[in-house]
Amino acid sequence: MKLSRIGSIMKRDMRHSLRDFILVYGLLAPFLLAFILRALMPAVGDTAINLVVTGELGEEMIGRLREYARVEVVDDRRQLESRVLAPDDAAGIVIGDNGAFEVILEGNEAHDTEVLPGIILADILSPGQLEVSGVDLGRVGSPLKPMLSALLAMMAMLIGGMVIGFNIIDDKENATLPALAVSPLSRAEYIAGRSALGLILAVVLAMGSLLIIGLGPVSIWQVLVVVAAGSTLAVLYGLYTGSIADNQLSGIATVKVGSLAFLIAPLLTALIAEKFHPGLYWVPTYWTYRAFQEVFFGAGAWGEVLRLAGINVLVSLLFLAASWRLLSRKLALRG
Repeated sequence: MKLSRIGSIMKRDMRHSLRDFILVYGLLAPFLLAFILRALMPAVGDTAINLVVTGELGEEMIGRLREYARVEVVDDRRQLESRVLAPDDAAGIVIGDNGAFEVILEGNEAHDTEVLPGIILADILSPGQLEVSGVDLGRVGSPLKPMLSALLAMMAMLIGGMVIGFNIIDDKENATLPALAVSPLSRAEYIAGRSALGLILAVVLAMGSLLIIGLGPVSIWQVLVVVAAGSTLAVLYGLYTGSIADNQLSGIATVKVGSLAFLIAPLLTALIAEKFHPGLYWVPTYWTYRAFQEVFFGAGAWGEVLRLAGINVLVSLLFLAASWRLLSRKLALRG
């Protein structure tokens, strides 16, 4: 196996990827999605209640309300009612004609916005009358961001595999494969050359998108290990796509089906009870998601991260071994 031949394939693939609109869009998509998620994440995780008041409540009362909720002060009741009717959820608090506090609602608010303002007023006006208890579950952040980060990283890996698949399809459409079949290039060199760029792109896209969305207080080296291990399946996904599809249209269809197969295990892992997880052990992406869970949610112990990443690579290699005859037949090159 000559590295110069593998390198030439990688250079050719890179040039083709930068010329193909579908691939360029795919390369940019994880970064764009990461920016969007980063912008929306505070809104998704924010459960603060929006209250609108007028200055007649007094500085002391407004200050007390700010201990419980986000408070916006307007000039008069007309502006308050206009603000409550705005598209977002906000409840107004005014002093009624009888001197009592009144909560003004639009009528279609979420349950929390409808109920909590009255509870807040009751607790301020009659301290100690409301009994509140809590249980500390030990979680210091929302589970939404780590879960979305893991899925985003896996989607980015899938893009790296897609690049492999479409470059193989390009060889088919341009009748390059028959020419390569009579060249000194071996099947192993061809697959290695095609896989190398896809593996590098999968790692770069996944790590780049995670850095954009914000990793938080986790080990970047552990994340890199998990991404590198998970990218081995992305390579296999790309080889499958290129082997099965004969043109770009069938390639797009194959990518759609393959994407569902690629991401179904992580989604099931997040949704079903743990006692059913053994049914997913044979799926490589299950171990990828489990490894991300260990880094983002768990203790982040190196031993467990390496164990899960190692199983991920092993299961992916077993898939490759089981698929080698198919790949050899579809990529009709020399031994």
